[in-house]
Amino acid sequence: MNAAGLRGLFTDRSGRGWLMTLLVLSLSSSAVADDRSTSMKDVTQWYEAFDKHDPSLLDRILDENWVDIPAAPGQPPGPEGAKRILEEVTTSFPDLRVTIREILQDGSKVIVRSEISGTHRAAFMGFPAKNRKLSIQAIDIHEFKDGKIVRTWHSEDWLSGLRQLGVFDR
Repeated sequence: MNAAGLRGLFTDRSGRGWLMTLLVLSLSSSAVADDRSTSMKDVTQWYEAFDKHDPSLLDRILDENWVDIPAAPGQPPGPEGAKRILEEVTTSFPDLRVTIREILQDGSKVIVRSEISGTHRAAFMGFPAKNRKLSIQAIDIHEFKDGKIVRTWHSEDWLSGLRQLGVFDR
């Protein structure tokens, strides 16, 4: 192939480098896919920490300045706040399970839909235990930076959970 033919592979008549663009896009999409699979895999450590009642797993995944949105009343900032929540819920629900149902990613954010279940064995949010089971849905959005979660937005269906625990019984 002569120089003109080779140049033709990399440019079209308008001079745009369509083959070079395609090559760059395929290489960058591979890097994005690697970041995506790493973040999606790493986020599972958050849920394993609650399942295994192991706060040390939070140290592996949370940035030292992690922000919880919304934070629980009186929750300390950073990873210590997450550890306190872990301790409170696993004390109140010793058989606590957090089951991941779906993981999605959009850029630096990983979205997780999960199910939280357990048996109420000790006071929780000021409500005495009645040894009743709960199963609620949760959705978390974890924002990653440099391989760590820097911010988590979350929404749990505690209204249904409290109903299941008999908090509203007369």
